[in-house]
Amino acid sequence: MQRWLKRLFCCLAAVFLIITIGIAWIGSKQTLSPKRRSIESYHQVILDQPAHYGLSISSFIASEGTPCMVCEPVAPTSADQTIAHKSRLLRHELTLRNAPLARWGQIRGTIFMLHGHRGCKEDHLPICERFCAAGFRCLLIDIPGHGSSPHPYATFGYRESEMIPAIWQEYQDSHGLSNSPLFLFGYSQGGAISLLTAAKYPQKICAIASISAFSSLENPIAASAKHLPPVIRQLTPLTTRACALGIYLRAGFFPSAVQPSRAASMISCPVFLSHGLDDSFVSADQAQQIYHAIPGNQKNLKLIPAAKHHNTLSTGSTALYADICEHFLHAL
Repeated sequence: MQRWLKRLFCCLAAVFLIITIGIAWIGSKQTLSPKRRSIESYHQVILDQPAHYGLSISSFIASEGTPCMVCEPVAPTSADQTIAHKSRLLRHELTLRNAPLARWGQIRGTIFMLHGHRGCKEDHLPICERFCAAGFRCLLIDIPGHGSSPHPYATFGYRESEMIPAIWQEYQDSHGLSNSPLFLFGYSQGGAISLLTAAKYPQKICAIASISAFSSLENPIAASAKHLPPVIRQLTPLTTRACALGIYLRAGFFPSAVQPSRAASMISCPVFLSHGLDDSFVSADQAQQIYHAIPGNQKNLKLIPAAKHHNTLSTGSTALYADICEHFLHAL
């Protein structure tokens, strides 16, 4: 009986170890390098006829390999209200607010666009319609581990916060844009990256807008455990630690090193935060933690009723886009 129990214990320990290693390997892979998405139909429609959406689109590749897309404003020449419809709505809303709008087509600054987890740079094309109409150039990149990026792993701002100023400097130098104002816009993962970048390089960033960002990378990793099978879900503290170890072994950092709420205390530029009140993946209280950590009064938090994690902007609609553009315009 004693020998049998010893064998049983060894078998259970081996199974436990295999499960832990499996969670660490698979969980870290899904976190750092999720399945890359292809161009979708709504992306292609805008790419095929950008002028119809008030855009001029070009591209370049940064010296370290990151693919970038540049969207610049083009004032519609047609009186047809279906041309640049969303852009017209935004400019109308900003006019009603007496925002400091320039003539349509004039560029007053550049917004560096950072997409969410499992996203790609093309996801931001409909957002660029609005931002370009407000007088901004938009610079879109594929975050590491996503889209066509040559870099295998996303680090949620741990390394991207250094990559962004380097890419921007390279673009400035090659296009004669020295001292052009730079803004950051990010959604979820991108929002966290924006906060970390603004904290690390306060002199380079004019203002940021962060949508649905987490306060600590540990939080969405723990929330992801809800999708595991019930038996494994009961081991959540173990699964999150195993995933954290897998992330370290793959990419050289622990999730605890990515703390946007801590970085927020070092931000000196104007910050606009928005979050869905019905966000069950990244709770709205995390946005409040970030908001309260930001010093001074150059900050704004807008909570959107009925919005979940992935539809904050669409639920907030034209009014929320106008809030963000107004925030950037006043920061000029």
